Amino acid sequence: MDDLEDMELTFRDRLDAIGPEARAVLLHVLKLPDLERVRSISEFFADPRTRTFAQLLVDIEESPQARVFVLGELQQREPRSDS
Repeated sequence: MDDLEDMELTFRDRLDAIGPEARAVLLHVLKLPDLERVRSISEFFADPRTRTFAQLLVDIEESPQARVFVLGELQQREPRSDS
């Protein structure tokens, strides 16, 4: 149980650190089909300016629990439109 709580805390901290614009991009990438997601991660990793962001994506992809948690966390944080 502690491992799951530690993982959630770690990813919450990482999500807080990247800011709202990057979180929106992260949510978009995580919703892509598998091959498109892999291509996007590769593109982010190829650019030194976005390599840290790519590493976050890789870390999320390595754990099904992390992926589920991050998707849920991002969707909760997503601004709601009341239109």
